[in-house]
Amino acid sequence: MIHVRVSAVCRLRDGFTGRPIPLGAASCSLDGRRLRPVEKPGGYLILTDLPPGRHLLVLRAAGYQEERAELETGGAILETDVTLKPGAGYPLPPGSARLELRVTQKKTPAADRLIWLASPGGAELKLAQTRAAAGEDSFRLFRRGTAAPVQGDHLLCDGKNSEIVTLRELIGETASLAAPLARDHGRGCVLLPAQRYRTDGAGALRAAFRAPCTAEVYAPERGLIASLALAAGENQQTVSI
Repeated sequence: MIHVRVSAVCRLRDGFTGRPIPLGAASCSLDGRRLRPVEKPGGYLILTDLPPGRHLLVLRAAGYQEERAELETGGAILETDVTLKPGAGYPLPPGSARLELRVTQKKTPAADRLIWLASPGGAELKLAQTRAAAGEDSFRLFRRGTAAPVQGDHLLCDGKNSEIVTLRELIGETASLAAPLARDHGRGCVLLPAQRYRTDGAGALRAAFRAPCTAEVYAPERGLIASLALAAGENQQTVSI
């Protein structure tokens, strides 16, 4: 009997629509080698029998930007969400907002830097308890709006205490997190859907939004660094970290 060990489960989503990536649409490589993972309906990639340690998963699909995801395996099964962002040839609808963001540090391009962009989604999400303390892995959440699932990465907006959290499950008013909170937060803090980007060699990244909005820019080493008002069509902005 052949036994396989599930090392990681990656859920692939279209970063513009939020829908699962169809089976077979994305090609994969792991640590520089072509990979044929097990695929399941709903955009799931199942990675098996990976040696413990860090791995680099690279995903490519027609109409999307190349996506790179760092995986850390060796303990419990890793579950992670990966969003593929619109690229050349993606059919963006009229009225969408497109952003070319240039990131600098000390007036020079900040190449290969991790940046998060967050903007309002279909549901309004707010912290619903008086205090959520650092180290807690769940909290009560006020939700108003669409009945669509709210799992995934979010920016918990709290000024200098802002941080990225991953909602794994929402049962009633209780949201469970993939990792404990790093900071304390109070009632009313807003959670915005967030996506991870990495700047290119010129310190630039490209993103698309379904409608004009205000996009929050978050850098892990600096926190919340900018709020950008985006209009329909092309937008070019520069931020400094």
